[in-house]
Amino acid sequence: MKHFVALTALILTASLTAQIEHAPTAAQCQADQRLWLSKIEENPNSTSLPAYSVLTKWELEMGDCQKVDPKNQWVYFNTATEALTVQASRLENFITRHNLYKEFIEEDAAGKR
Repeated sequence: MKHFVALTALILTASLTAQIEHAPTAAQCQADQRLWLSKIEENPNSTSLPAYSVLTKWELEMGDCQKVDPKNQWVYFNTATEALTVQASRLENFITRHNLYKEFIEEDAAGKR
């Protein structure tokens, strides 16, 4: 029984520590920023850009990078904003594609936000 408890504690500890994400380094931030912005600027409507959820992760990392590498905070802010703009465009395209624009405008005017 002692072995079972010890093994269970070890597994739980390992699974919890595996989920902890560490802050990126300034070098990693700079490399990611250059790569991601180049992909977005190449063609913001491209299907080669990652999924919506991945763009959200990019935005979050760029926010972390502003703290890690404050001298480049505006560069990270710009990249996060570009990713957010791609997401907004995708949402608008979805609304239009599914003929939901009129319903959205009516609900927004009625204060449903």
